[in-house]
Amino acid sequence: MSKLEIRWPDADAERVRAACGRLAAAAPALRARTLAERLGLVARVIDDWTAADSPWRRELAEVFAATGPFHAGTVREGLDSALQAWRAEDLFAAARRELGPLLDADDAGSAAHARAGCTHRVELTPFEWTAVLAGGTIPMPTLLSSLFPLVLGSPVLLRESAKDAVTGRLLARSLAAHDAVLARAFEPIGLAAEEGDALSLFFSAPCIVATGSDETMRSIGARLQVRQRFVAYGHRVSVVVVGHSQPLDRLELARSIALDVARWDQTGCLSPIAVHLSGWPRTEQEELAHACHEALAALAVEMPRGDPSTASRTLHANERAEARMRAASGRARLFEGGDATVVLEADATPRPAPLFRFLRMHPTESPAALEAALAALGAPLSGVALAGFDSREASEIEARLTRLGASRFAQPGRLQTPPIDWPRDEMPLFASLTRFRSSESIR
Repeated sequence: MSKLEIRWPDADAERVRAACGRLAAAAPALRARTLAERLGLVARVIDDWTAADSPWRRELAEVFAATGPFHAGTVREGLDSALQAWRAEDLFAAARRELGPLLDADDAGSAAHARAGCTHRVELTPFEWTAVLAGGTIPMPTLLSSLFPLVLGSPVLLRESAKDAVTGRLLARSLAAHDAVLARAFEPIGLAAEEGDALSLFFSAPCIVATGSDETMRSIGARLQVRQRFVAYGHRVSVVVVGHSQPLDRLELARSIALDVARWDQTGCLSPIAVHLSGWPRTEQEELAHACHEALAALAVEMPRGDPSTASRTLHANERAEARMRAASGRARLFEGGDATVVLEADATPRPAPLFRFLRMHPTESPAALEAALAALGAPLSGVALAGFDSREASEIEARLTRLGASRFAQPGRLQTPPIDWPRDEMPLFASLTRFRSSESIR
């Protein structure tokens, strides 16, 4: 007689199943609102987060700093600078660009469409629900990935990041403070396991939005069906590129570069890992490298570096030791002290990026050489801070680096404060998160 196999209930799977049931029940009321109404409600929620005296942002800063790897000063500055750059008018403009007349697709709009004699119409068909896999340690992508599907009429199940168990729950409370229908259509959930029934249920969603490493994106993609929509935000890098043809305030430039590096301890996709100097004499390269190190030290008074993981500390120490050896033989210049390291390299050869305020600076001979050096990084670009070029030079560099994936160009100091309508990873805000249907009249 064979032994009976006892299978204990999977508590996480039951939680996911129950959440999906609640979201399915919430979907009709969410979709009963017009697209314009949902957009307006989400815009008001965002207004609450971006207000100068936002209690939601203040609470997130306090709790996030207490539970995460960043110093409280870094969290406050990062949230304030990023969220206050979001404007409702930019959100509406993005919706208008991507969805156009669909914003008017209520009953009155349908009647007008018929009166105009149109023989077909394009309609938005929301996904039944959207699974959002939060990744990394920065709250802003979690906020936007959770809110945009709601605009489109798709309820959201957010799997919290292991490094951020607070953003989703605070967002749920802020939705409830505004609108019960939106609140019922959003649920954050913490799942410890990386495999099992709970994850299988989570990844059964018709639409999956995920942020994380390329390895994580490949793993998720391998388990999905062709019919599922997968919106993946994988690993990307950012850089600063500075020319020599236009006058610059060197100290202000150094402070701006240091601010982009210090924000979120250089761990975001818009955090610059390197500065490329085009046409700079070596002595001036050294002066700017020294000024950047001094500016990082000054920022550390109000925004001290946080606590890196063991792996990050090891890589940081190894790369600093390696830079010391090359500096001793004249192959690099090293500026170190405190928690900041700046290495002035002899060429544009890519080297490891330890992050956590470890900045490399490279001489670059030409736009073509810059493109070749950045292509060799092995990861697509996200953002580029540009300074010191005339309009013709800047246009050429933007065209070349757009080919490498760059979707944000800004001045130094503003790289990590994109507007809300920034097409992250070259993707639209809304169009990739929904389905469209074209219906022709049959006479």
